[in-house]
Amino acid sequence: MTVLLLAGMGLSIWSSGGKAFSPGQLSAHNRAVTALQGFESHADFERDCSLCHAPLKTTQDKLCLACHEDINLQMVAGDGTHSLIENVYLCARCHPDHRGYEFDPTASAFSLFDHSRTVFSLTWHQANYNTNPIKCAACHAVESDFSASNTKCESCHSDHDSGFILQHTQNFSKDCLICHDGFDRMTNLNHQNTAFPLDGQHVNVSCVECHKLTDAAHQEKIGSTWASNPAGSGAISSDPFSNTPRECARCHIEPEAHKSLFVGACSDCHITTGWTPAMLEGRLFEHTERSGFSLAHHALNYENQPMICLDCHLTGWMDFDLATCITCHASSLEGADFLQGHRELFGENCLDCHDGIDRMSDFNHARFFPLDGRHGGLECTSCHQEKKFIGTASECVACHTEPAIHAGFFGLQCQYCHTAQAWAPAQLLTHRFPLDHGSQGESDCQICHPGRYSDITCYGCHDHQPDLIAASHSRARIAMDQLANCTSCHPNGILELQE
Repeated sequence: MTVLLLAGMGLSIWSSGGKAFSPGQLSAHNRAVTALQGFESHADFERDCSLCHAPLKTTQDKLCLACHEDINLQMVAGDGTHSLIENVYLCARCHPDHRGYEFDPTASAFSLFDHSRTVFSLTWHQANYNTNPIKCAACHAVESDFSASNTKCESCHSDHDSGFILQHTQNFSKDCLICHDGFDRMTNLNHQNTAFPLDGQHVNVSCVECHKLTDAAHQEKIGSTWASNPAGSGAISSDPFSNTPRECARCHIEPEAHKSLFVGACSDCHITTGWTPAMLEGRLFEHTERSGFSLAHHALNYENQPMICLDCHLTGWMDFDLATCITCHASSLEGADFLQGHRELFGENCLDCHDGIDRMSDFNHARFFPLDGRHGGLECTSCHQEKKFIGTASECVACHTEPAIHAGFFGLQCQYCHTAQAWAPAQLLTHRFPLDHGSQGESDCQICHPGRYSDITCYGCHDHQPDLIAASHSRARIAMDQLANCTSCHPNGILELQE
């Protein structure tokens, strides 16, 4: 009887393929694009337990990988999602089965997958902008190859701020993982903690001015997906942040003005607060202050081309020969003839008169000393001895010796009597007191000015009665020390006191 029972049970197990020991129905869920080993789902081989269970022959993971060859290739190559899973060969831990035809063994693994092992953390992607939990399908093609698409990032964030995302993708491409890792390493970035602190003029420079995409192939990737690398592993072709150059010359083209003149780095002379003034030998450099010569009128040469340092400093920035000035200015159409006479008259030392601003350009002599009358026809060298211009005296006595006929009498203010039209005849130009005082014609100078022109007395005509004068003036409350200064009260010679 027992033998018959055992035989019946064995026949039943054999005919059902061991289904009598099955813990439940296998999943009929199908995610594969094509059938694997001729099966579209696990339910198709539900009666053949040996496809997944061969305890005396091999381990279960080998049976799984014999069918799922694409997963095996990922694990062998160390690529894709399965290369990131710890204890990856325990397949059933993440993908159980025998839970009914509707059960999805792939979806069951979502909650067990450690996303932090990828290049993108979910720290800031737990909930979307409407506070609902973010599902895997929001970023991944969960029904097919589980690839992640840039367009999904862009679409989600554009719904929140389309203007920002449009400009952001134009500046830095649509390959989000170049800069963002989910923590987010670009959030609240303090550039001062990087290898290139921002100070001076760099503070106001936009990110994209320095962090530019330089790889043309990478530019073509804009809008592409990460299908070939769904877990985000592997290097991106171009990173505008980690590979940003720090050399000045990568952003600032060397000015033509001093190209090939300096061999050091830009930072040897320039600072970030401004391109000018520059530092030279440890001191702030500004051409006018350092050399005494302004470049205000030396921006272009006679061919209307920008002048460069080497035009004047032929062998180095510290070397300068005035012959360079002469050679250059002689090259102009009228320069050769003009310079010939100019050099004979004023010599070879251009910097004695010219400072580049130019103080001799459109020079108006009347601002310093009007050249009228007899002065108009004088040669420059008549007053500017030894070709000296700055500090030339403008007083008459600097050129005209006081005539012996009135030496020591009239003083040295020649312009009171003489004009530039002629030295003689002279006339008193600034005398306020009437020269015909007393109505007897003009008096001789010596009557009022007995010693010199600056000495004045009224007693050449008026009797000097000290006591009487003192008494009368005392009654008028005139102080005794003022008695000698008659014209202060009688400027026109009249007897009445001036108010």
